[in-house]
Amino acid sequence: MFPEKSLIMAPLSGYTDLPFRRACRRYGCYYAFTPLVEAGAVVHASHRPRTESLLIRGEDEPWLGIQLLGSSPDRIGKAVRLLGARRYEVMDFNMGCPVRKVTGRGAGVALCYEPSLAVECLHAMMENTTLPVTAKIRIVTADDAESTVKLAVRLAEAGIQALTVHGRTREQVYSGAVASDVIRRVQEALRIPVIANGGVMDGETAAQLRISSGCSRLMVARGAIGNPWIFQQAAGGTEQWRGPSHEEICDEVERHVRGLVGLYGEYGGMRNARKIILAYLVGRGYRRHRRNQAKDLSTLSEFAGFMRGIRQEGPLGRVI
Repeated sequence: MFPEKSLIMAPLSGYTDLPFRRACRRYGCYYAFTPLVEAGAVVHASHRPRTESLLIRGEDEPWLGIQLLGSSPDRIGKAVRLLGARRYEVMDFNMGCPVRKVTGRGAGVALCYEPSLAVECLHAMMENTTLPVTAKIRIVTADDAESTVKLAVRLAEAGIQALTVHGRTREQVYSGAVASDVIRRVQEALRIPVIANGGVMDGETAAQLRISSGCSRLMVARGAIGNPWIFQQAAGGTEQWRGPSHEEICDEVERHVRGLVGLYGEYGGMRNARKIILAYLVGRGYRRHRRNQAKDLSTLSEFAGFMRGIRQEGPLGRVI
């Protein structure tokens, strides 16, 4: 399912839709997930057009997994049955989302503290699909690996076929040190594939996490936002990386935005595009006043004018 040295695109809410995945695939991504999807939203997808757009698989996609979020075994079972008509390679269960509106419903990382309910949810998935079922968790504590190992062992005994471990606690959310030593302890305790997650931002951090966690399989998350080139970079380890040129950045922004408009229509696509455009431009030398213009883009015509200015001015105010 996930061979040694796999580099996997995480299921990111609000990001890893079809245009995002296609951008990553252009630079070497093979294993990718849909954005995480709430089980209840799948059950009521006919009344929620946006949920339908998240479930779409491109005909050109070689491998795609889906990640479900929820805490009701009954609802999860119904969602899995409905998804049976769609083509995915794996179904993953989210036990890592730290967002308060999710944990407040007893879902996401809250299930790391309710392992019996988590196992019930996993069994509801397994009983309603022939696909491999996997799970994604966070470490329970950074200073005591045993609690996380105990959770991981229980999930493995429930029948999951792979486990992704985010090396940060619920309280850390997405910042702070990654406890790779805890991930290593989990990897040593399980016989199923363990995928290390957290802090992969470039080739160097990918290589460091592989070494420190003992996991050859890595999951890339926020490091891919505005940076699909990370898959090329991480595949090269710590070798010299020149990064994308100004022209390559502009070309990729335009392809990505056209994909968003094609999926969501001009209005919805451009609303989604604003954060995507900013992610591509931030930290690459483009002037703040120019980047800020992206926040007000509403039409393809406005976007075309914006990109003409970006292409002409270039990074660091350099006129091309």
